[in-house]
Amino acid sequence: MTQKNALSLKKSAFIRLILITCAAVLVFYAIGLTVNIVGLNNVRADLQSALQTHLDYVAGQIDQEFERLNFFMLETLSDKQLLRYALSYPILDAYQRMDAIKTLGERMYMIKRSSDLTETVQIMLPGQKHTVITDQALYIDLDEEMWQALFSRAERGRVVITEWQDRLWMLLPRYDQSEPLFMIVISISPGSLSERLRLIGSDQVNGLALLRQDGTVFAQSGEAWTEAEQRKKDVFSASSSLNKIDFSLQGFSRVDEMMAPFVYYRWFLWLLTLLALGLLIAYLLYYRVYIMRPINDIFNTMRQAGADGRYRIETTHGTDYDDIYAQFNDMVEHIEKLAGQVYEEQYRAQKAELKQLQMQIDPHFLYNSLYLIYRIAQSEGSKSIAGLSLNLSNYYRYITKMPEQIVCLRDEIKHVTNYLEIQRMRFEPRIHIEIQPLPEEIAGERIPSLIIQPIVENAFQHGVKDRVSDGLVRLRYEVSEDEFRVIVSDNSGKMDDEKVNRLWETIKSADDSNVSALRNLYRRLQIYEDSGHALALRCVDHGLTAVLTFRKREKPNENPADRG
Repeated sequence: MTQKNALSLKKSAFIRLILITCAAVLVFYAIGLTVNIVGLNNVRADLQSALQTHLDYVAGQIDQEFERLNFFMLETLSDKQLLRYALSYPILDAYQRMDAIKTLGERMYMIKRSSDLTETVQIMLPGQKHTVITDQALYIDLDEEMWQALFSRAERGRVVITEWQDRLWMLLPRYDQSEPLFMIVISISPGSLSERLRLIGSDQVNGLALLRQDGTVFAQSGEAWTEAEQRKKDVFSASSSLNKIDFSLQGFSRVDEMMAPFVYYRWFLWLLTLLALGLLIAYLLYYRVYIMRPINDIFNTMRQAGADGRYRIETTHGTDYDDIYAQFNDMVEHIEKLAGQVYEEQYRAQKAELKQLQMQIDPHFLYNSLYLIYRIAQSEGSKSIAGLSLNLSNYYRYITKMPEQIVCLRDEIKHVTNYLEIQRMRFEPRIHIEIQPLPEEIAGERIPSLIIQPIVENAFQHGVKDRVSDGLVRLRYEVSEDEFRVIVSDNSGKMDDEKVNRLWETIKSADDSNVSALRNLYRRLQIYEDSGHALALRCVDHGLTAVLTFRKREKPNENPADRG
């Protein structure tokens, strides 16, 4: 029976791989298309807003122009020269009439020059049957038809803007009691408005138009408005109302010119997607022919090497996978070396176990010898030698019996007390030791073994050992509701806050062998960090104070076995 090739790539799996790849490409295309659509909509909104802003600006400019003309008309209405001419015309001689007409003509010419919208400025005097006009040297006869048409639309006391004969007319009459004295008339042609729209337009606006209420065009600039109406789907359009005239300002911009980059981008996205699909399919074919098949060959070679007991693969020179063969052979050689190292480590472990058994036998001889010294010292009445040998015996017994990792606080304090008594015999009278009695409420608490002695030992070795007199090492306790503290302090006289900070950094960095005991203690407490155990160092009276904090685990119960 032929064994199935574990790394062979089936046709169905290859098709699934192609489908998954195409799906991934389509996802990225969908993301790109969505970004394109969102960007296009945002640009449309921005362009629409810009067009509306521009139209509001143009409408404001036109309103300001009409407002300025309105101001000049109201100012002219109260002109003394004009009133004198209209009221006193019958009694004026020819010279006075010509002088008044000349003055009025200059004023009307000034109004016309103030705005390029004005076509003519004239004053119609029905009583004198003539009209003073800027386009004539003196005056012309009154056009009765024009007077009747315009005067019927005028209103007393305000400027009226009306359309007549394809022009806009600004009318402001002056009355003498109930009879019209004269009427100031300004005509504005569609051509002047179209020119103004062209001047205040912009490159982004293809057309501006002033539309009547019925939607017909009065004046326009740029492309014809009818063309824009026929291409509503291809333009941005906006409108703005005018305050001074009963027209609306309409504007449009062609979409195709502004949106062309986005359209090109979308076509580019399609082409890029098709190209990516083609490249991915070509890569998958290449992957199947030039990668998977050689890997299958390597797998078969490895399986045959394991079956016939050969652990090395004979490389075939000239292939792309010679490096893989070489790496496999190197791995086999490394495994063989590791196997030899494991055998050697097992041999060393057996020797260490034998040596440990020998060390377990030797302490019994040490205990018996110290006990014999204790008995002889008692029989000869030497209390100091007897106490030293007893404390030393208890000290080494506690260390060499290899206690559990968690011990009773009472036993740990007994061990530390033995150590302190030995040091008392060594250093008295120049060093004093104060040991506070262990509070019974915490005597049964469980703490890590050999956790307090390194602190006490450090107080002697690096604290008071070199003092000539009045050295002091103090061991005391603080108990609260949830925790208790073991505090070891000395009066070395060599410490300050800066030195304590340096010592603490050295303990955490573990680069100084002089504080290896404190470093080991710090690392052990890190293991019990979740239990709330902690070490703190501080300077008190130029000495070092170490505080070991332990969280209470349970209410201490008296256990006779703990007393030993």
